[in-house]
Amino acid sequence: MTALDRRQFTRSLLAVPAAALVGTGLGALAPAAASAAAGWETQFLAGQANGELKHRWRRVDGSMGPAWDPVDTPGGTLYRVSCVGVAEDLHVVATLNSGTPDYGVRHGADDSWTEFAPIPSLGGPTAGAVHVAVTALDGELQIFGADEAGTTLYHTVRGVQGAWQLRWKALRNFGRITQIATTRVGTTIDTAVVADGKLLHAIRKSDGTWTGWGNIESAAGDIENLLHVALAGIGSQLHVLAVSGSGDVYHAIRKADATWQAFKKVGVFNNYSPFVVSAANVAGELQVGIIDLATSGQVVRYSIRRTDGTWTTVSTVSASGLTDDPGTLAIAGTTVA
Repeated sequence: MTALDRRQFTRSLLAVPAAALVGTGLGALAPAAASAAAGWETQFLAGQANGELKHRWRRVDGSMGPAWDPVDTPGGTLYRVSCVGVAEDLHVVATLNSGTPDYGVRHGADDSWTEFAPIPSLGGPTAGAVHVAVTALDGELQIFGADEAGTTLYHTVRGVQGAWQLRWKALRNFGRITQIATTRVGTTIDTAVVADGKLLHAIRKSDGTWTGWGNIESAAGDIENLLHVALAGIGSQLHVLAVSGSGDVYHAIRKADATWQAFKKVGVFNNYSPFVVSAANVAGELQVGIIDLATSGQVVRYSIRRTDGTWTTVSTVSASGLTDDPGTLAIAGTTVA
């Protein structure tokens, strides 16, 4: 498979809403960045072009686990993945074998994994490599899905005690959905859908009702030939990361008063060729990762936006333990067990 073939493969089958990866250079982070993550570990998932899922983590001291570890998935074929931390546990929603979204948990207390099993809510997405996104609020999981070539955005909930909503709810019909991203922002859930090249956004309020869907690019500026989007909530602000067709990474912020800080290029990524971007709030800092189409193959790189708005130098993730090119990324912060 050529590099171009792999890029097209991962763009079509392995897109993920919200992800970032941290590399071997993380131990050299400035003290301000390291101290901000005290008491937190960062969990990373990478879906490979061969369909395997790998896991790695960043320790409290900023060092990385020695290598990517394999995650056992039914049938061994993964297409899309999203994850969120709830206390010390990592909750994962994945599309396996082009079917109904599956759910599994990594327990922080002993590093064990539950078996992945289909989400039992009825009437949701089932066709093709289903798009998935997950976040959490007050211990409840909020899961979004759409068929690979579908037009309907679905939503379901896993309660604090583990009970699932009986049925998926059809939230709205769009044009062809090509990506979903979601994140918690304070006491609300912000969700974005990429449909027919438009980046649309709505908010699930604390009472369970939804705002209308607005066009983020109309508010924050146009991203030419939008390829990939990620969301992360930090405090009362929504951070939006996007990759353009020209390979630039953009960043915008929706403030607490609903005004937007316009998209600006993230300069630290200027010398790379990203086609996937990922983001997460880990201990109050914005962690942003890309998959870079390098001459040696697809490489994961990352930077951290500190609380003062500055960005760390881009670092490269060690490929130790990977057996194929990474194409799907997911990240979440968890507390130390």
